[in-house]
Amino acid sequence: MRKAIFNTHLYAALITGAILIVIAVTGCLLVFELQMDRWLDPKVSYVQPQGEPVPLTRMLARLQSAYPGQKVTEINFGEPDSSVMARIGGHRVFVNPYTGEIIDSRSGEPASFHLRHLHRELMAGKTGSLIVNIVTFALLLQSLSGLYLWWPLKRTTVKLNASWRRISLDLHHAVGFFSCAFICVLSVTGLVKVYGDKLQPLFDRVTGSPTMTRDLPSKVSPASTITIDDAVAIARTRLPGARLARILPPKDKNGSFVVHMKFPDDSTVPGRSWVVVDQYSGSVLSSLDARTAPAGSRIPIINREVHVGGIYGVPTRILAFLAGLAVLLQTATGYLLWWRKLPRSSGARRQRRHESGAAGVGALQGEASAVSLGNRSGDG
Repeated sequence: MRKAIFNTHLYAALITGAILIVIAVTGCLLVFELQMDRWLDPKVSYVQPQGEPVPLTRMLARLQSAYPGQKVTEINFGEPDSSVMARIGGHRVFVNPYTGEIIDSRSGEPASFHLRHLHRELMAGKTGSLIVNIVTFALLLQSLSGLYLWWPLKRTTVKLNASWRRISLDLHHAVGFFSCAFICVLSVTGLVKVYGDKLQPLFDRVTGSPTMTRDLPSKVSPASTITIDDAVAIARTRLPGARLARILPPKDKNGSFVVHMKFPDDSTVPGRSWVVVDQYSGSVLSSLDARTAPAGSRIPIINREVHVGGIYGVPTRILAFLAGLAVLLQTATGYLLWWRKLPRSSGARRQRRHESGAAGVGALQGEASAVSLGNRSGDG
């Protein structure tokens, strides 16, 4: 029984190790997702705050003038010293919110976008997403079997004045044990995050919550439409205390304004609260306050916060980053231990069998930790 668990744990860890390194590295970087794109492109990202922002209608007019015949599909807002980023005609156009002037434009997607896709699907679409999901599920089983394999020795300290092999083994044991709880939590929340849309009806049904949706059409009227500034004012009235995070203008004559709002404790880029506004009458068609949302809607919100380490802000994000570094350490030492124990001869093979117990436990525990912690995610 123990041997079967050991072999299953070992080879599963060896097979998934390379994928875990990719997921762990991108996971570490995504801890800084909120600041990453600004750091990498400061020329267009920062502005000098000066009074009140210009009306959004004026900003839109300037964008339409610069890109005639093309439609603004999204407008993103950041901190007071951040530029406004609008998507129009395949470009990301950066605007000074205090003057309405266009700073510059960029084609393609920012670094955080590519990191998220690498983290979630290995840049391989549905196939890559399936691989990541399988690894995540295997991680949950590995973390539990790793704890079982660790139990006889119960090693939780590292003997620093020993040989490199002993140090590596100690690290596998100690770090694997202390990270086991994180492994299980991150595995489950990662899977829930991936399948959140499919699970949402179940969450609503179990908790008796109403279905919340942003996909609501406006009631077409011969009257004129409201302005984007009107839509934002309505959203602010509905969600006082939240700041503007993102606006999705109506796609067509049947569409509605979707205004994303962000409360101070919200760690997501677009914000988890929103208001859907009829583009003709200005009536609120639907809204969600992340702080007081129905239980069914709060489950995925809390799940994401746990998964990305955003519950208590900076401290838990630092913890998530350190966990990612631990994944890299365990994966590297685990492979090194395995490689050095490969049989070079029949005598070496016998020696490997003799020593496999202790070494394998450490290596497996480390690899299990790597799988789970590496699968942490931080998007949006």
